[in-house]
Amino acid sequence: MFSALMLLTCNAFAANDELTIHGANISIQNGVYLLDTELDFALPRSAEKSVREGVVMNLLLQVRFDHVRRMWLNESVAELEQRYMLIYHSVSERFLLRNVNSGAQTSFNTFAEAIEALKNIKGLPLLDRTLLSNTVRNEISLRAEVDIRTIPRALGLLLFWVDDFSLKSDWYTWPMKLPNQDAQ
Repeated sequence: MFSALMLLTCNAFAANDELTIHGANISIQNGVYLLDTELDFALPRSAEKSVREGVVMNLLLQVRFDHVRRMWLNESVAELEQRYMLIYHSVSERFLLRNVNSGAQTSFNTFAEAIEALKNIKGLPLLDRTLLSNTVRNEISLRAEVDIRTIPRALGLLLFWVDDFSLKSDWYTWPMKLPNQDAQ
């Protein structure tokens, strides 16, 4: 019985889709860089059912700030990770999207609404403006990863053949123009 359940779990999340970053923008508000980005990914049909049954869906955003150098490797200024969790609250029958780093959470009536919010990150605080020099060229790189853990991590060590659903984007890199920075 247990092995049949694991086989069904493996097949339910077998997907060969992509996670793509369609665009990203940095703005400054109160001396802090804010990120807006749009992600595109498709989930298996069983994703909503799994989340309703207690499985956690995770989104990880990795952000790198680099000083661009001409004759040497780029210098890393900062690396950040932002995590989100999507869970189902059965008592209120609502989907909760939690910013793991800040603890802020938003409630949604439907799975589709929660996924739409997860795909469109707006105003995410990243870095204090004073940490980047405006005398050198800077780049920002962003990568996203979505996963749905079908079994607890501890049990996953024993059941290494179970393939949870996971998507990871390529790095999306763009130059950053700071105020008073000449085009280079």
